[in-house]
Amino acid sequence: MINIKKIFANIKKRWNAFAGYYEFLRIAIPLIISTGAWAFQSFVNRFFLAWYSNNAYAASLPAGLLECSIMDIFIGTIAYINVFVAQYNGKKKYKAIGPSLWQTVHIAFLSSIIMLAVAFFSDKIFNFIGHPQDIIVEEIKYFKILCYGAFPYLASTALSGFYAGRGKTKTILVINIVGIIVNIIFDYLLIFGYFGFHELGIVGAAIATIIGATVVLILFLSSITSKNNNKTYNTRKIKPDLKFIKYFLKYAFPNGMSWFLDMSVFTFFVLTIGTLGKIELSATNVAFNIYSFAYMAIVGCAMTTSILVGNYIGKNKFYIAQTVVKTALHITYTYISLMVVSFLFIPNILIYPFSKGSESLIIEQIRPIAITLLRYTAIFAFFESSGIIFSSAIKGGGDTKFAMKLLIALFIITALTIYLAVFIFKVGLYQCWSILIAYDIILMISFYLRYKTNKWKHMCIIEIKIVDNK
Repeated sequence: MINIKKIFANIKKRWNAFAGYYEFLRIAIPLIISTGAWAFQSFVNRFFLAWYSNNAYAASLPAGLLECSIMDIFIGTIAYINVFVAQYNGKKKYKAIGPSLWQTVHIAFLSSIIMLAVAFFSDKIFNFIGHPQDIIVEEIKYFKILCYGAFPYLASTALSGFYAGRGKTKTILVINIVGIIVNIIFDYLLIFGYFGFHELGIVGAAIATIIGATVVLILFLSSITSKNNNKTYNTRKIKPDLKFIKYFLKYAFPNGMSWFLDMSVFTFFVLTIGTLGKIELSATNVAFNIYSFAYMAIVGCAMTTSILVGNYIGKNKFYIAQTVVKTALHITYTYISLMVVSFLFIPNILIYPFSKGSESLIIEQIRPIAITLLRYTAIFAFFESSGIIFSSAIKGGGDTKFAMKLLIALFIITALTIYLAVFIFKVGLYQCWSILIAYDIILMISFYLRYKTNKWKHMCIIEIKIVDNK
């Protein structure tokens, strides 16, 4: 019989402990709300497009995922500054935080130039994929503009590390919410052409995203470079330090590749599903859009795990770093259990926002398929949340190369399996989803086994000195 009194006693004991529930949630909740808000913004973006046009809606997920997959190389690389800042903060090397932060802004600038180059190949990319021609036209428009506006988002990712790495996540939340509100307002104005604005459809959605990201960047810049922050953290020391950039990339680039490869599995999956037909693609779009809420909250927990692990490793308190992971798993499993219940028992309520406007007819056709896919998503969510926490723990210590090597191998195997399943063996939608779940289970087991080796607990990534850190 379950001893309720003992359960509550254990919760109370762990609440105020080092790396306990309070410390974790204090950092995680603003990150969860912030990442969840970005998921909400993306959700609003897509159902505005669903109201506007079937083709715009069908194009938004594949094009958005492809752009996100490519960007993830750079986002994952740049975001690793969170771990550096966390370890500097743990070691009390505060003067190194500002200069190291600016090195990632320089990386963001160079990365945005690469994204501009990628945009020139968008026609060839989407024509090669082979979706219906009316969808390809919309995909190209959306993809190009998102690539053109990469810098504000990348630079904001870099600068947010100043607050994330030190556990000051409330500031990130406030700034991101302002940007999201701006984004949603311009979505409404530019997609439909209200209040004197031109009706731009999917182009308007992409422009609104860039406007929101630009507002976020401006707010981060004005906050971080304040007089007080500069005095304590050297936040106006923007001089490039090629030695540090090279050292940083040694750890950060494998992290970026891991993000890219993991997202590439989903992108390849969605693009391949698109070749099965518009019904299959739309049902998958709905399932992934709904899951994005759960996923972004998991990302918030994962970021917190890396930050706290990095902080305690910086303090040489390795046993507490391990406690962080246990706390993260408890909180993540509690949250994901609620999501799984909603996927299984109230799928019609979750699908409802997509049943309005131009997409309403196709939603009625795909409703039974989308409900079934949400059940697959429930299984997928459980294993993915576990894998993300274990991978975040080892990355918080600096063990990024293992993650990259693992994901390279699994990407090749999974992509090849999906390709053979669809184009050679002609399997259906549900079999493809089963392959995706198998990928996630293998990933979770692999990261768990690596975590249990404890190698990550004895790494330190902040030995190199930073220019202008006095």
